[in-house]
This record gives sequence, structure tokens and C-alpha cells, in this order.
Amino acid sequence: MNTNKLVDFSFPEQLDIIKNGLLNQVEILKQVSKVYADAIMDGGVVYVYANGHSRISVEEVSIRMGALTGFHGIIQVGLTSFTDVVGSNGIRVNQGIERYEGISANILDEYDVGPKDVMVVITATGTTPAAVDMAIEFNKRYPNNPIVGIASKVQSVKSATKHSSDKNLIHIIEEASNGYFIDNSMPYGDLSVTVEGQTDTYQVCPLSSIGALSVVQSLNELTIRELDSRNYHHHVLRNMHISNTDDNYNDWLLDQRKRYARVMYNPNKVLPNKG
Repeated sequence: MNTNKLVDFSFPEQLDIIKNGLLNQVEILKQVSKVYADAIMDGGVVYVYANGHSRISVEEVSIRMGALTGFHGIIQVGLTSFTDVVGSNGIRVNQGIERYEGISANILDEYDVGPKDVMVVITATGTTPAAVDMAIEFNKRYPNNPIVGIASKVQSVKSATKHSSDKNLIHIIEEASNGYFIDNSMPYGDLSVTVEGQTDTYQVCPLSSIGALSVVQSLNELTIRELDSRNYHHHVLRNMHISNTDDNYNDWLLDQRKRYARVMYNPNKVLPNKG
């Protein structure tokens, strides 16, 4: 029998940082759930943009058991496919693309934004130029539409800017007329555990992804509660692994098709300000 036990295994304790961060932001989370509900009841969508590892939060909210219809992910392959690590799709190449400004304008040209549609920009640090660029471009084109930033507040405030605007995501959200910033609660530098070892001192266990996932799932719950309080019945994907949910699955996809069709062609779109 293996009697070895883990010593100084502290990562589970770090999860309290995320929990407490969420509980300290209940009011802003409720406010965002209301603008989500407004978009959904209007037949529109909540756009969810991310680059780098933050893409997992987009997948979590747009296509997952328990997912609400009305979330449209914006995932650009060159900004999110890091798993090759090295080579033509390696991390250095993709991080180079992250620093390129102007891609967000090309991306937004592909969409017809409705009057109550929401843009959510997710980035761990709040400093990545591609994410900052998307927030700037959306806010310029659609200044009256809600824009939500999910990132680390402490890193967004303390870190030097990387975008030519000399701004981080939090600055763009604060300047927006209808902006909402949610802290993913990650500590400065992200890595939450320090191991003082015999061979070196190691920092491990980033919290940014766990924090962002916790934010989007908190908003899922609050949004469906908000919709229900308005007596609005909505489509939520049931767990297809434990029973036959074909009826729910088909209805859920049909509603997504209707909303996504409006994303591509919306006669009532907001005319973007490109000046």
C-alpha cells in the first residue's frame, strides 16, 4: 500500500480567492445579467470574444450543457489555437498575432449588431493588445451598446499598457457609456502557488481561467433567473448524457439558428460609427 501523502498541497485553498471575488461583485454581476436578458428578449445575442487561453470561457458559455441560447462566440483561429506549442502554429507566432492591431475591425465587419446586443471581451490580464483593440473598436462603432470586460482588475491597473492607445481593457470599459468591468479575481501574475523546492522555487497554478469560467457560469445562473423573473421562457440545453433530450436539443439549436441568422443579416442593425 502506498502510504505517501501530499505535503503542503495548497491549491484547493486558492479557490477561495475566486469564490470571494464573485461574492464581492454580486451587484455588478446582476447588472450584467439584466443587459444579457435585454439582448436575449430582443431576439439578439451576447457576443463573446476572447483570445489565447481565454477561449475556453467562450466555449463554456456558447455551447455546453446548461448553456442558454443567445451567446455567439467570436473565436479567431490565429488568436486562439495555441495547442501546437511550437512550429507554424506555435505560441510565439500566435503571441505575435495578438500584438497586431486592426484585426478586430476586420472581425466586426462580419457582423450585423442589433440595438440591444452586447459585447463581452474576456482576457486574463486585461492587457493583451488584441483584446484591448476589440473593446476599442466595438465601443467606437456601437457606443450605445453594452460592453462587458472580464479580466484581472489588479493586473489591468498595475501593468504597463501594450496597446498603442496606452490603455488596458479596464480603461476602455470605464470610458464606455454603457460599460461593465468584472474582475476575474486572479492575483497579480496569475500564479497562485509558490513551491519552495530543493531544486528551485516554482510558481504554478494560474487562477485566471478558473476565475473567468466562474464569472460566466455565475452570469448564466443570474441571467436565467432574470429572464424567469420577467416571465420569459428561454431555451437551456439539458444534459443529453443522462436521458433522451432530442426535443430540447432540437429546439435549442433552432433558436440558435434564428439568432445567428440575425447576426449575419439583421435588417434592424445598428449602423456602425466608423469615423
